[in-house]
Amino acid sequence: MTFDGEEDDELAAIRARRLRDLLAERAGPARDRPTAPTELTGSSFAAFLAENPRTVIDVWAPWCGPCRTMGPVLDALARELGPDVRFGKINADEHPETVARWNVEGIPTLLVFRRGRLIDRVVGAYPHDALRDHLRTVFGGGAPAGPGGTR
Repeated sequence: MTFDGEEDDELAAIRARRLRDLLAERAGPARDRPTAPTELTGSSFAAFLAENPRTVIDVWAPWCGPCRTMGPVLDALARELGPDVRFGKINADEHPETVARWNVEGIPTLLVFRRGRLIDRVVGAYPHDALRDHLRTVFGGGAPAGPGGTR
């Protein structure tokens, strides 16, 4: 057995390939990394909560200006925090019975759940950084509620 440059190159290639495979395995399949909130209906709402231990549900309507402002913020947060926190959206006009169940009185409202239990709500539009920090605090526990939130 010789240890010339050719074997060293082959060994380096094997190591690089194995490292790439391990990193891909650790990251999981692309479907596990959501890139946008999931559109929910009255019938899919409960299943979404049951399947995801940490969820943020955006209650919105297409005619609502602040709701449209929050769309890109929530898309960015879904990419940034997913799959640790899953984001869903439910149209208040199309699913009023589901929205009423959670006592939503104004939109946009974010309903924040841990293991299917409502732990916080944020009413109104907030900037990306403030909302991200607030959600990290809420899911991390221990700190008081942030922008417009109650526990």
